[in-house]
Amino acid sequence: MIAHIIFWLFLIPFSIINSSSNNFVVNGYCHGHQRSLLLQLKNNLIFNSEISSKLVHWKQSEHDCCQWDGVTCKDGHVTALDLSQESISGGLNDSSALFSLQYLQSLNLALNKFNSVIPQALHKLQNLSYLNLSDAGFDGYVPIEISHLTRLVTLDLSSTFISHQSLKLAKQNMAILVKNLTNIIELYLDGVAICTSGEEWGRALSSLEGLRVLSMSSCNLSGPIDSSLVKLQSLSLLKLSHNKLSCIVPNFFANFSNLTILQLSSCGLHGSFPKDIFQIHKLNVLDISDNQNLNGSLPDFPPLASLHYLNLTNTNFSGPLPNTISNLKQLSTIDLSYCQFNGTLPSSMSELTQLVYLDMSSNYLTGPLPSFNMSKNLTYLSLFLNHLSGDLPSSHFEGLQNLVSIDLGFNSFKGKMPSSLLKLPYLRELKLPFNQIGGLLVEFDIASSVLEMLDLGSNNLQGHIPVSVFNLRKLRVLQLSSNKLNGTIQLDIIRRLSNLTVLGLSNNFLSIDVNFRDDHQLSLFREIRVVQLASCNLRGIPSFLRNQSKLLFLDISRNDIEGSIPNWIWKHESLLNLNLSKNSLTNFEETSWNLSSNLYMVDLSFNRLQGPISFIPKHAFYLDYSSNKLSSIVQPDIGNYLPAINILFLSNNSFKGEIDESLCNASYLRLLDLSYNNFDGKIPKCFATLSSRLLMLNFEGNKLHGHIPDIISPNSCALRYLNLNDNLLNGSIPKSLVNCNKLQVLNLGNNFLSDRFPCFLSNISTLRIMVLRSNKLHGSIGCPTRTGDWKMLHIVDLASNNLNGRIPVSLLNSWKAMMRDEDVLGTELGHLFFDIDDNFHPMSFKAMLPALDKRVSTNLIPFLENMSRSIIDQEYAKLKILARYQVSINIVNKGHQMKLVKIQSALTYVDMSSNYLEGPIPNELMQFKALNALNLSHNALMGHIPSLVGNLKNLESMDISNNSLNGEIPQELSSLSFLAYMNLSFNHLVGRIPLGTQIQTFDVDSFEGNEGLCGPPLTKICELPQSASETPHSQNESFVEWSFISIELGFLFGFGVFILPVFCWKKLRLWYSKHVDEMLYRFIPRLDFVYEQHEGKRYKTLKWMY
Repeated sequence: MIAHIIFWLFLIPFSIINSSSNNFVVNGYCHGHQRSLLLQLKNNLIFNSEISSKLVHWKQSEHDCCQWDGVTCKDGHVTALDLSQESISGGLNDSSALFSLQYLQSLNLALNKFNSVIPQALHKLQNLSYLNLSDAGFDGYVPIEISHLTRLVTLDLSSTFISHQSLKLAKQNMAILVKNLTNIIELYLDGVAICTSGEEWGRALSSLEGLRVLSMSSCNLSGPIDSSLVKLQSLSLLKLSHNKLSCIVPNFFANFSNLTILQLSSCGLHGSFPKDIFQIHKLNVLDISDNQNLNGSLPDFPPLASLHYLNLTNTNFSGPLPNTISNLKQLSTIDLSYCQFNGTLPSSMSELTQLVYLDMSSNYLTGPLPSFNMSKNLTYLSLFLNHLSGDLPSSHFEGLQNLVSIDLGFNSFKGKMPSSLLKLPYLRELKLPFNQIGGLLVEFDIASSVLEMLDLGSNNLQGHIPVSVFNLRKLRVLQLSSNKLNGTIQLDIIRRLSNLTVLGLSNNFLSIDVNFRDDHQLSLFREIRVVQLASCNLRGIPSFLRNQSKLLFLDISRNDIEGSIPNWIWKHESLLNLNLSKNSLTNFEETSWNLSSNLYMVDLSFNRLQGPISFIPKHAFYLDYSSNKLSSIVQPDIGNYLPAINILFLSNNSFKGEIDESLCNASYLRLLDLSYNNFDGKIPKCFATLSSRLLMLNFEGNKLHGHIPDIISPNSCALRYLNLNDNLLNGSIPKSLVNCNKLQVLNLGNNFLSDRFPCFLSNISTLRIMVLRSNKLHGSIGCPTRTGDWKMLHIVDLASNNLNGRIPVSLLNSWKAMMRDEDVLGTELGHLFFDIDDNFHPMSFKAMLPALDKRVSTNLIPFLENMSRSIIDQEYAKLKILARYQVSINIVNKGHQMKLVKIQSALTYVDMSSNYLEGPIPNELMQFKALNALNLSHNALMGHIPSLVGNLKNLESMDISNNSLNGEIPQELSSLSFLAYMNLSFNHLVGRIPLGTQIQTFDVDSFEGNEGLCGPPLTKICELPQSASETPHSQNESFVEWSFISIELGFLFGFGVFILPVFCWKKLRLWYSKHVDEMLYRFIPRLDFVYEQHEGKRYKTLKWMY
């Protein structure tokens, strides 16, 4: 009993004390001066009470300030203050009551709009261990007084945006700032302009050996990364993105064993990325994207790797993807887009069950697509612009219930459309353009009702467009262009898709009826941005287009549209790309040059436009007005009017007069085609200086005269293609062309150039096509002092000149490209073209904008900001095709002159016909295993046809007619299975025509003028050789005859030996004539050699020169 009494006596006072304590916590106890300071702080701050969620509730009537939002107390003193996101716009200075809260340990002022400098009085808060001023709107220099806060564990001065109000840190203050912060663990300085070298900031930070978080993105830091940072062995997070490091990635980063996050994107990194960094066991996030010169390859990943975010986009990483990529079991995001990866996609990728985001666009990946049906969380899948092939099994996509976007465009997938893709409940974007997917387009499942983007353009889809497509009411993009779809579509049906921004039905077998059954066209497609109705049997320009204020791209080419180009088209301020080509338009409606058009691409080619060009958009960088009947340009000084023009086609029109010199002022001009007009006068000399930027120049088919300007300076010529064919130019071939060291096509044919063979061009190692036909070139084609090689030359046309002498062996040996053996190297497929942009690499349109002229990019951004990124990127990728110049030349092939509009890259052609070349056909010519056509006709060649002609396995056309070749036709000629044309006429060939599957198919004309030839296809039968049994009789007859006429033979012997051979043996007569002529030529100065033609043959004769 006594014990119980004692227990209760002890318990009662303890309970009273405890009850009192609990009452303090519940009711709060805030020291009066602390409350006063907080109220004073509130009254001085300027903030938006409608947005505030903390300060607005601090009231005078509430005595317990420790219960106020954003306030934390200990023992009645304020120890933590969180005023983040309070929309504070001012009222904080060095006299603020804030700096009297001496017990404050944590201060958060993030995400406000102070618009002032950081108060120096911060140093009074000596107990601060946490300071967050991120995105608080402070500007100016970071006060060095912060370095006095020696207890700081976390310092955050970061800004996620860069503006004129961003913080700065004086160059010398970096070391001072961190010198005393020995307890710092987390340091965030993103967006603070520091502007110090790698050695300075690196050594300053190396003293913080306890640092775990270092975030300094967008700080204007310079490189290289200093080796002293190796001391920071505790680092778990390192962010240095968006700086100007311009250095290699140091190997010691791989020694940061605690590193979980490494972000080095857009730093100008180069060299090889250390593979060991991938092996850091704790590494979760690796982002080294947007370092275009950073090389590397993926390693074999170890088992149980922790990596869950990997971003290498827009780097120069290459090589195959390792099979061990399946070891990244935690991987949720992988972005390898716009790199150089090759090889097949490992099937082991199917084991990446945690994948959420996968982008490997724009690489060189091949083979089939692995299944991702085990990646149940996958939302984004993009393999756009690769070389993937094979079918797309429906099973690959079954169960991907969370998939939102899939882009497999610009590959070589075939087969049918996977039906499972049309049943995914959350799929919003389905993009499979530029593949080989065929079959019928099936009806869409009701589950696809959320579909917003359907892009199946440039495939082999057939049949009608399913009606269910027009029931996808949320559809914004419908792209079915360039398939084999058929039928007639009423615009009324398409109008159901009221949210449509992209309508692409071009190049099918469709007919679009643009007539409305009711009168609601004014409200049609209010959000439309892209309209592609090329080859849709349109009879006129659809009237609904007139009211589309947001229209960006319009293509109604290849239709039956007649009449005038309406004036309202030029008044569309949003319209950027207009294609009206291949119609029957005749003229421009009366318009004004002052219209505020923002068009940057216009194609009006292949119409019937005539008269002057009455409107050209001033912001254009691509204009094609070719193949019309245009005669002039109303706007004078056109080059000054088009400051951003890159590509200008005015070919195949009726322009006349001199070429406007103002074109030389178009500083961005890369391609200028004025061919097939009536321009006369001289080539303006300023084009020699424009060549430093110009890549393609075509003045073919005009009436230009005078000399070709010869003032191209060294290292100032960017020309790849120069075509001055078919003009009236004279003089010599400019020696300064040798400075165009990237020239690939040179066509100076059909002029009046008088010069020797241009051996100096051998120094242009890139030259592929050289056409000098039909000029007045003379002398030998030998180059005894040649210093370079035409190692890429594969088309040579020297026909119809005055070249003489032998065909030099050394010259033939320098034409290496003609010797390539396709059995070993394979054929070079495709047509020969040139990229207008040397550095074109498919990338996002956003990344491309800085490369554009500022005026152009400034105009583009407002119109494209609400456009789908993937659609814009696809349109930009298509520019690769548009920004190519197709090479064409005139040649004589298979006996006919023809224009090759599309030249096969592998075409190998040599034409030296109609000159005065002599001597034998060199055996070295038979090394040209890639040769497709050879023309040596109408020369003075002698000797036998080389038996090595059988090496020319790819030869399709051979003309060696009208020479003085003799001997038999080699049997090896019959083995040329591709030979479709052969002309051996008017030579001195003898013997039986070889039997072969090809030779007997040629016409008799191919062999005429060779009296000694016999056998099919000629009617002349070859004589049978005499048998051995007839020989004694013949010998006996000869003996009797010779005995009878021995006296007569003695009399005629002298005459027969010395005189008859000269008259009767043509070869001896030619030898005698040649040597006598040469002797006379040496001793009589008035005599000189000339070339004459008689009965289809050329002869060198000696004549008296007056």
